[in-house]
Amino acid sequence: MRLDWASLLDLLKQSDDFLLTSHIRPDCDALGSELGMAAVLESLGKKVRIVNAQATPPGLAFMDPDKKIESLEGGVKPESLHGCGLLLVLDTSAFAQLGAMGDVVRAVRPKVVVIDHHVSEDDLCDRWFKDTAAEATGRIVTEIALRLGVKPTAAIASPLFCAMATDTGWFRFPSASGETFRIAARLIDAGASPAATYRDLFEQDTLPRLNLVGRALAGAVTSHDGKVIKSEVRQADFKATSARAGDTEDLINTTLTVKGTQLAYILIELADGKVKVSFRSRSHVDASKLAAEFGGGGHKAAAGATLDGPYESALERVVAAVDAAWRAA
Repeated sequence: MRLDWASLLDLLKQSDDFLLTSHIRPDCDALGSELGMAAVLESLGKKVRIVNAQATPPGLAFMDPDKKIESLEGGVKPESLHGCGLLLVLDTSAFAQLGAMGDVVRAVRPKVVVIDHHVSEDDLCDRWFKDTAAEATGRIVTEIALRLGVKPTAAIASPLFCAMATDTGWFRFPSASGETFRIAARLIDAGASPAATYRDLFEQDTLPRLNLVGRALAGAVTSHDGKVIKSEVRQADFKATSARAGDTEDLINTTLTVKGTQLAYILIELADGKVKVSFRSRSHVDASKLAAEFGGGGHKAAAGATLDGPYESALERVVAAVDAAWRAA
């Protein structure tokens, strides 16, 4: 834990102008933390802007009904961000995860503060506010709001509940504690709706996504006496099903439902030729260490990285790393 609450709260109180950003391919914890933090700061009269390298995935657009989140991909000029007062990087501690926003962070590095719960990190900044025991960055932002004396509103509570719910696998992962549920209850009392959040997240599938999931599951294979499962999504799968890149979200967790599975990994061929790999572990294998071998990071139970192509080479490297990690214990 590297969380000096007094220093953090002083920084937030003293600054009037904020820029918030998070990692590429933003998930619910990234977006929820940004939106929740923005609403907290705005309630204190602060000026806030949220800019990510990539646009919000269509399937998560419901989290930002007012379209507060901008992106470099959407036309924001990096140089227009250099005059920010304080740049808060949420839900990542690595330059590799920032995409094009990494150059902005480098340009204003003395103004950068990281608020995160991931273990891995690089030299992204000099001011770290991290709690690696937190189940989600959204949990840390919720605590920031409470410590600042901000009474949560629906605009604050809804994205933060979504962040916590998804990063705990809808409260079924071991990271979910009694305190997780107590905080979730406070957010529900403040206006978050579990029913609406679940519907927006998990009951909006399209036929292309279902077809893509079907292809990936049909090609899944196990190893190490059924304890390890691998799945793949190639560009040909996207084209055959007319699915979108975001349609692979949560697919890896589906493979974990296979009886006896202790380690799952998935490789996704991206449109630019790179390969995204995700790991999920409920075994002796540390997913974050696996991801670190490829320049990524995360947690012991869940982590990921992005590799350069070609796909076949990336696949060979990942399979070898997984096999070695499994046999090492």
